Amino acid sequence: MLTRVLLFLAAATLAHADLVWEKPVQEFHRVPDDGHVDATFTFKNTGPDSITIKRVITSCGCTSAKLSKNTYAPGESGSVEVKFVFGSRRGPHRKIIGVVADDKREWKLDLRCFIHEPLTITPALVWWKVGEAASAKTAKLTIPADGQKVEIKSVTSSNPRLSATVETVKAGEEYVVSVTPKDTTAKESAELTVATNFPPDAPRTYRIFARIK
Repeated sequence: MLTRVLLFLAAATLAHADLVWEKPVQEFHRVPDDGHVDATFTFKNTGPDSITIKRVITSCGCTSAKLSKNTYAPGESGSVEVKFVFGSRRGPHRKIIGVVADDKREWKLDLRCFIHEPLTITPALVWWKVGEAASAKTAKLTIPADGQKVEIKSVTSSNPRLSATVETVKAGEEYVVSVTPKDTTAKESAELTVATNFPPDAPRTYRIFARIK
């Protein structure tokens, strides 16, 4: 008899409205210039009853979270939109978001963000004087030792009279971009776009400037 009662209670508990989260833990890699990261935590009410979310709690003032509405019918999906603002923060950060129902049940969402300084360019401007020898000049691209490894996918020039190539010194850590003018008989300018594979979900591009002046 006792076994039947326990089984009945277990079944009743399972039948209670519940939220199933598609991806409750999310990880991002960003650089300081990005300023913030946005995450969407999607869920579905898998139970037979409607469920009302009473509040969403974030672990600090740098993180905000919002719902489009509070009550979800059986089988209905929704999402929590989370925004983490970096400020002066660097390195790894973890933000916990609590989602609380009106019956006091709570779910924990986990946002993990690594804020890297992945790439420095020295110098960011290469230039020649008009009439100077049209020899190549270089810019060094360096990834800090404690940063995320970055692959340079391509370098393109906005001006065909100032061409650019990239050489791998140490994959993921150091590259050299060489810029060569067709000639230096007149003033010219170009913007070189350096495309990378980092971060994987939102690859960044960087700029190197070239001038004949």
